[in-house]
Amino acid sequence: MLFQLDVEIDYPALGERREQILRAEWAKTQELIDRGIAIAEWRKASARGVIAVWDVASHDELNALIRSLPLSPWLTRVEVTPLVEHPLWPGGRLKPST
Repeated sequence: MLFQLDVEIDYPALGERREQILRAEWAKTQELIDRGIAIAEWRKASARGVIAVWDVASHDELNALIRSLPLSPWLTRVEVTPLVEHPLWPGGRLKPST
């Protein structure tokens, strides 16, 4: 099932460990990409977090994965929205009109 994650991160609270924590987060994100879980991610223009789309089997798996993130203790807000396919655009792809 696809889920949209809208996450805000308290970057200043990372303090002196910021680079170390971010490197660990990027490694974990790459693992999730390689496993086909993290399928899209955007940084917010406000630079306070990310919007991501993950493909997981259940809410329980999603919660466990979020808790496993190195940045998890510094997530100030996590809004999760389950996504379902739109009947006009199977697969979520918008097609140009002909």
